[in-house]
Amino acid sequence: MIYGMYLSAQGADSNSVRLDVLSNNMANANSTSFKRDIPIFRMNPPHDAKEGPLNGLPGDLENHTGGITLEGIRTNFENGSFIATEAELDLALKGPGFFEVERDNETLLTRNGSLSLNADRQLVTADHGLPILDERGTEIEIPVEAVRIEISSDGVVTPYDQLGQSLGSVGQLAVVMPTSLEELVKIGQGLYATEGRVNPMEGPVNIQQGFLEASGTNSIEEMMELVSASRLFESNINMIKLQDDSLGRLLQSMPRR
Repeated sequence: MIYGMYLSAQGADSNSVRLDVLSNNMANANSTSFKRDIPIFRMNPPHDAKEGPLNGLPGDLENHTGGITLEGIRTNFENGSFIATEAELDLALKGPGFFEVERDNETLLTRNGSLSLNADRQLVTADHGLPILDERGTEIEIPVEAVRIEISSDGVVTPYDQLGQSLGSVGQLAVVMPTSLEELVKIGQGLYATEGRVNPMEGPVNIQQGFLEASGTNSIEEMMELVSASRLFESNINMIKLQDDSLGRLLQSMPRR
């Protein structure tokens, strides 16, 4: 393969990955607590420089790039801004940490604190009805006589009756952290899985009742990056076509025996 065509193919492939990641970020611009992804690329040395030819590289080839390849996709876990909803079952985590939810007997992590009550009066996620767990790893049930629920900054859930009297604490929301954020795997719906260890949050937990965490995606910035990646992808495709045409003309001009 022509060296330039190889580099252009790498460029097209890399920008195709960028487009996929940026498109997903854009699609989740309004998803509660979504964390944007960032593709990380590595610049490679030229093949001959990497392999170490015996007689050195001709011309200035040692100054040429060997193209770029995907190093990995990282997730930016910075806090999003808070949106005031004044709903008592809307929660936002200020600072690090994750809530624990249960799906198909598997414990998963999320920062989406939009909750509701299911038919069994358990606290569950509003979008998919997954039970949110307390510090003991069990579901939190609200008494039928409760008309108001108060959730403290450290996650203690206290229901009140119609007379405004406390019915006593029914549990404390589990707020945990994985050993490393890089161990988390996005599985969709704002959920994360990890095969690593998760531990209770060290230090104070700050849960804001009546708020939701906004998406970490900035629509304007993502759109600008999308336009840039699209143009770079198109440029690399055009370069592949140009070099392929040049090779074809060269072969046609060669004398035939």
